[in-house]
Amino acid sequence: MWVVFDIDGTLIDVSESYDTAVKLTVEYFLRMFGVEKEINSNLIRRLRSKGSFGDDFKVSEALILFSLAGDVEELVEKFPPGEGINWVRNRFGFEIHGGSIERVFNTFYLGEVYPGRLFDFPGLWKREKPLISRELLEELGKIAKIGVVTGRNELELRLAERILGFHFEHAVTRELGLKPNPDLLWELVRGEEGVYVGDTLNDELFIENYRKKYGDFGFVMVGRDVESASVFVENLLEVLR
Repeated sequence: MWVVFDIDGTLIDVSESYDTAVKLTVEYFLRMFGVEKEINSNLIRRLRSKGSFGDDFKVSEALILFSLAGDVEELVEKFPPGEGINWVRNRFGFEIHGGSIERVFNTFYLGEVYPGRLFDFPGLWKREKPLISRELLEELGKIAKIGVVTGRNELELRLAERILGFHFEHAVTRELGLKPNPDLLWELVRGEEGVYVGDTLNDELFIENYRKKYGDFGFVMVGRDVESASVFVENLLEVLR
């Protein structure tokens, strides 16, 4: 049996890293457009949980366009669940070059470990905290296959492993593509049974797409179906032992 995890918001608390990197990136670009606006972190989490963006570069772009268009809070609230960056671009007839956003975002998030950084910055990844213990993952690994399918790239995955103190032998990163592409899960499990543990509608859509193309696979959403990944693993261990 496979237990496959999302990382951000599921295994690692990114509220002080990715969320802050989005906030700083959006505010950086708004200043370039001559707009002084502070972005509320709750809006970032709300938009991410509703949308199917795949990565925080697209979340940042959406919030930049929302901010330039007017009432960010109202636009986030009215954002159709399951939609993504193409909906935003079509709504406003405008897009921002993704490479520019990626470079600014990575400067804030990765800091000195990012060769392409625009300026010196400590790196927000250092603020991340584990949401599950290494011991619990090791215990799970004795009776199930553990994997991750994540929007992180390989470097960011290595940083996550440092935070968790745990190495994932089976991992699919953004170099192969982004969720909700179901082929990413197939690359890992090859049709074997299991469950995916995530925390957003995009994660749920990811598994829905997998089921349509490849067959059944379980899904658990942290914050809706279970309190935390730790609680899920603890309950699963009791059943499987």
